[in-house]
Amino acid sequence: MSSALESHVDDDIVDAIGSLGNRTRLEILFALVKKEDECLEQWATMSFTELYEAVDLESTSQFSYHLDRLTDTFVVETSGGYRLTYGGDKLVRTILSGAYESTRSFDDVEVDGICVFCETLALVATMDTERFVVRCGACETTLLNDMLPRSQTRHRSTAAIVDSVGTRIWSTYTLVRGGVCPECYGPIDTAVDTHEPDTGEYDGRSFYALSHTCRECWLAIHMPIEVTAAFHPAAVGFFWEHGISLLECPLWEFFEYMVNETVSTQVDSVDPLEAIVDITLEDETLRLEIDDSLTATPEPSSGD
Repeated sequence: MSSALESHVDDDIVDAIGSLGNRTRLEILFALVKKEDECLEQWATMSFTELYEAVDLESTSQFSYHLDRLTDTFVVETSGGYRLTYGGDKLVRTILSGAYESTRSFDDVEVDGICVFCETLALVATMDTERFVVRCGACETTLLNDMLPRSQTRHRSTAAIVDSVGTRIWSTYTLVRGGVCPECYGPIDTAVDTHEPDTGEYDGRSFYALSHTCRECWLAIHMPIEVTAAFHPAAVGFFWEHGISLLECPLWEFFEYMVNETVSTQVDSVDPLEAIVDITLEDETLRLEIDDSLTATPEPSSGD
């Protein structure tokens, strides 16, 4: 086993995960989260007696044994009683979300937007083996894919699922651009990634993305470098002044601005990064520079 895996999969972790393989222990965790829901209070506590009465078990000694197996890992004892730890709360809500169940699929549906590779208005979205995929129906290139939990699809129509993904991507990016992992809230490392298709008419064309990777849980998120510029507050306001709300424009629709050069990018160097992104709307242009700090900075207008 690699040293990276050894540091994450030790005996304490194995023991903690093993403690969950029991119905009574899961009932204890669910009783605590139900208490939070009933009291409308985060981190609500329950006494030993309250917990015992909420769980279907006749022997107090057996109950005490199961509670002890959870304590300090998924449950903590306080002066006010027992409550969930962050890990316990996260675990229960993961189960409630249906993360262990298969996500329902749906057939191809047309979505607005242009393929950045073949520049065709032929984008479709679908659920493919629990992955939400946006691809070009003309050149069959995948433009975006994301794993969805069952909770995101359970009570939504197909159209609502597609809309929810668009919203989720931007909420994810809000955290990432602040250096926060959207999954575990650990620190993010960012690097420049160059994609150069080597087939057909797309040969020699370069696309640049910022690859954001969490140091803690290894989650990786890739965003076009143009998004970094477009979501600078000055650029968000610039779009808004011209009747465009970026938060209501899913990433796959944002690609159209890249294709029609509303948002155009010039990368002079990758290491160190030196790039200029121009956003042009109604004969007005906002220029932003992206340097090796991987942040966008508006260039002063000529009138300043």
